[in-house]
Amino acid sequence: MKKMDSAYSQIMAIKQFDIEARKMVCVMNQVDAIELGIFPLDRVELKVVGGKKSSVTVVDVTKTMVRPNELGVFKDLTKELSLKKGSQVQVTPVPKPASLKYIKKKLDGHELTDKEMRQIVEDINKNALSEIEASAFIAGVYIHGYTLDECVAMTRALAENGKMLKISKRPVVDKHCIGGTNGRTTMIVVPIVASAGCYIPKTSSRSITSAAGTADVMEVLANVSIPMDRIKKITEKIGGVIIWGGALDLAPVDDEIIKIEHPFSLDPPGQIIASVMAKKASVGSKFLVIDMPVGPDVKIHSLDKAEEMARKFIEVGKNLGIKTEVLLTDGTQPSGRAFGPLLEAKYVMQILEGEFFDNLAQKSCELAAVLLELGGKAKEGKGYAMAKEILESGQALKKMKEIIKAQGGKCFKSSEMIDPQMGKEVLSKESGRIDSINVKKCNQIARVAGAPGDKMAGLYLFVKEGDIIKKKQPLFKIYSNNKRKLKLATNKANRERVVKTEQTVIEKLP
Repeated sequence: MKKMDSAYSQIMAIKQFDIEARKMVCVMNQVDAIELGIFPLDRVELKVVGGKKSSVTVVDVTKTMVRPNELGVFKDLTKELSLKKGSQVQVTPVPKPASLKYIKKKLDGHELTDKEMRQIVEDINKNALSEIEASAFIAGVYIHGYTLDECVAMTRALAENGKMLKISKRPVVDKHCIGGTNGRTTMIVVPIVASAGCYIPKTSSRSITSAAGTADVMEVLANVSIPMDRIKKITEKIGGVIIWGGALDLAPVDDEIIKIEHPFSLDPPGQIIASVMAKKASVGSKFLVIDMPVGPDVKIHSLDKAEEMARKFIEVGKNLGIKTEVLLTDGTQPSGRAFGPLLEAKYVMQILEGEFFDNLAQKSCELAAVLLELGGKAKEGKGYAMAKEILESGQALKKMKEIIKAQGGKCFKSSEMIDPQMGKEVLSKESGRIDSINVKKCNQIARVAGAPGDKMAGLYLFVKEGDIIKKKQPLFKIYSNNKRKLKLATNKANRERVVKTEQTVIEKLP
């Protein structure tokens, strides 16, 4: 018999589905939905009978998947509520969240207050907003952007809705790249500044639009999902870690927002700033350098927009007590030659091992220089020389090996990395001097080949800007573990003009 707790709630048996929904959702029979006044995408609170755990979920309605008096739950909810076979839950309809009117306000182009922004973040954190509603908020931000006050409010709300890492040593420094290009400067900067006595608990992301994020690349060498207490211990002992921020409860709402942005590759500038600064605040950073690549094929297209965004980063930093400097860097050419997790990991290790010093190595030293000077380890104007000396002396390599070992090392040398078995070279269709290499297209081709999911997939350049090449000379090689994807990526590469050349002959005289 149906047990009613009140006119607006109902005790229901659980039917577990061995499927991950990747969101908090339950399935209710139409009979129960009518009785409780529930429509699809409405919300209910589930409270475990005889327990303390509860969760707000979105409802889907069915005639057949579950019976009356029975509630279907997926693995996500089963884990969230610690449900077991035979568990019952009290199901109570909940009103629409207050933040919905604030989301509409943003969609209409109006500025949100600190209170309104906090409510939106809190409701996302509590699963009170459906994916559709949260997506509408991101669309509003994408269309209308954030004011400085909104950006500060979002940053504080994101940071405060998660755990905080407290490092007892000083100085705590950090860096971030806006992305859109290749090259893992983080994996060179971290061991350099840690070698100099700075402390850098570097949380990194997985790829959204590129062939690999730093977490994807570092995962080739070591574990990147590490508990908070272990991160604190490693950082305080050896100076740094390079881990995946998504594995922690640091600004967890930001991770939910990133999931929403991913399908459309949305990266609203204001949300980028809030996302970055919230993560930096949550790990206790006091000194920060931002790498902002600028170019037509990366996320920030123009110098004007880059300077505007840089000013906001600096102002938000001031509000949070984080001394921030922004370097506008060249996003018109690749940073190094590699695209894809394994290829980029091997490339970084080769730089640390001293095999070569290229534009990626130089950029890394320039970024490290800022942190060394901000953190008081180098005098003003002397940071670059100090960073380069640490890199070329082998100190950075030694520190990187310590970090890899502390993170459950998988690989310590570039020579230990096995090259992908399947690959296809793409040849030049003409002779001339290389005028430009399209970073965005390189990333796209590497992703078609399977990166970053396939760690070995990617693209490796044989040439650089300014090189003189001949017709049918190899320009780059595409790698994949999947024949179909390799073919698709090769076809795309042959259609696209990834490498542009200019003719070296100006005039021909008789």
